[in-house]
Amino acid sequence: MKKFRKLIILLLIILLFPFTVSAKFIRPNNFMDKKGADRTANIKKFQAQMNLPVSGKIDKKTEECLYTENYEVYDMVTNPPTNGYWIAVNKSRRTLTLYKGGASQGKYPVTLGTSNTPTPSGKGTIANMHKNPAWGGMNGKYKPAASDDPNNPLGERWMGLRLKGFSGYGIHGNIKPHQIGGYYSNGCIRMFNYDIEEAVFPLVNVKAPVWIGTDEELESWGLYQYSRIKKDKPLEKPAEKSDNNEKKSENINAEVKTEKIIDYPTSDLFEY
Repeated sequence: MKKFRKLIILLLIILLFPFTVSAKFIRPNNFMDKKGADRTANIKKFQAQMNLPVSGKIDKKTEECLYTENYEVYDMVTNPPTNGYWIAVNKSRRTLTLYKGGASQGKYPVTLGTSNTPTPSGKGTIANMHKNPAWGGMNGKYKPAASDDPNNPLGERWMGLRLKGFSGYGIHGNIKPHQIGGYYSNGCIRMFNYDIEEAVFPLVNVKAPVWIGTDEELESWGLYQYSRIKKDKPLEKPAEKSDNNEKKSENINAEVKTEKIIDYPTSDLFEY
């Protein structure tokens, strides 16, 4: 009887040993159990949340983040443009981050402009906001689309941008979700419909600040987005800017408390 028990224990050890050896850390995610387009979309969302370049694939950087326990993801904003909600679009990583003051409130994958029709860089503001916008067709280049038209490339939310030297650009929904994470638009910033409708549009107001730039451009303005294996000594936050800049931030924050959705000619919605 004792020999039989020992044999059973030995068999259990043999059966369980490979799983024990092969077990390793896996960061919580929402795509391992998915397939097809659903899996790809959730990989993109994971990459955005982890400050990774959005590709929709388990590339080397994503794999490192996924299986490395000693990994850190955080943002550092040395001088936020407002204490309220504002937006930063990272052209290097194809992500949009919603901030409140210096704290990230959510990160989302986006589509950006092609090399021939690039998304411009710069600091601007939200100029106008529309639910179920009509689309003017870029001044006759394309056939216009009415509100709620399933072929309307703006989706059901539009946030027009005021950028110095540029016009007609905006942040909006899409009808081509498979292109999220790439460079496919005429310069506008497309989001998954759910992300803009449920997470961003309800919190942002007209005149909210918007920063658009590459990693290097954003860092030159004091915005750092980290995703890396944790280092022994964390970076120290750079010195804050002058009181004058703080007063400007307060003024911008006061301006944000304005009318949420304003009238705007649909013929001015040029891009998509």
